[in-house]
Amino acid sequence: MRELSVNLKDHSYNIYIENEILSNLEFYIKKVYTKKNIFIITDENVALLYLEKVLNSLSSFNTQFVVIPAGEDSKNINVYANICEELLNKDIRRGDLLIALGGGVIGDMTGFVAATLYRGLPYIGIPTSLLAQMDSSIGGKTGIDFHDRKNIIGAFKQPLMVLIDPNTIETLNEREFNNGMGELIKHGAIGNYELLKKLYDKPKIDEDIIYESLTVKKKVVEVDEFDTGLRMTLNFGHTFGHAIELKYHYKHGEAVAIGMLMAIKMANDLNIGKKEFYDEILKIIKIYNLPSTEFNYKDFLNDVLYDKKNISGTVSFIFLEELGSAIIYKMTEEEIKRLI
Repeated sequence: MRELSVNLKDHSYNIYIENEILSNLEFYIKKVYTKKNIFIITDENVALLYLEKVLNSLSSFNTQFVVIPAGEDSKNINVYANICEELLNKDIRRGDLLIALGGGVIGDMTGFVAATLYRGLPYIGIPTSLLAQMDSSIGGKTGIDFHDRKNIIGAFKQPLMVLIDPNTIETLNEREFNNGMGELIKHGAIGNYELLKKLYDKPKIDEDIIYESLTVKKKVVEVDEFDTGLRMTLNFGHTFGHAIELKYHYKHGEAVAIGMLMAIKMANDLNIGKKEFYDEILKIIKIYNLPSTEFNYKDFLNDVLYDKKNISGTVSFIFLEELGSAIIYKMTEEEIKRLI
């Protein structure tokens, strides 16, 4: 078992990484929650795999659940409203606990419900996909897609706790596993070169690798909880990746992989970083069968202008200064338009 503590100014929490933790949920949850009512939000695919096991593991609680369709298409305002309505019909009360059981969509959606219903409910994350374990399980970003933009409506809402069972990775198909590797590669690229080098040998993604990867994000989130400075480095590959994801329907980690390559190309044109970075990242991306389609970053700069990363006319691009170290490079709308 590995344990991470995320220490924030107003709310800190622990992340526990342990094989078969799904069979021992009561032990951990009772550390932070003393009431009886728990409401699980999950999707159809995860429910078939793990819902019965989780319900059995929570036998001393009064547990109900809401199941939504699987996939990114469910991360919208209508499904959000349906979840809230179903929870209210099940008589959820202020102070009752929500559990996000599933991948990134479930984590984002449950966190957003937790941030808004009754003006705030406690929740615990149990991410079951590698992507969610690497990304949305830590940091408190929640949200839904709207108006053809990813996560454009959302809130910061930190969980009470995150419980990660590496064994759930074994049920993922190859594409979904590689999808999660996109975020793991990103963590190595921006904050842990030794981790990045390990990925050349395709190590088993176990408690230790997950711990190393999340430590990169933990350090950044603790310094900048609300994404106004250093935390922006976690967006490496996302600035272009979000546009690629929405336009061409890649999975998130796949789009991030392409976005990392595009960011390196742009940085090189601005005389930042080394051209060898592209070859190094490309090599790892190909090891995990992630897409490496070559898009011209200039064709997507107009999309970037309308992304939520545009703050009062300034966009922060994330580039690699070295492998294992990222920088924030700010550009005004006028400077970006000149590149277009």
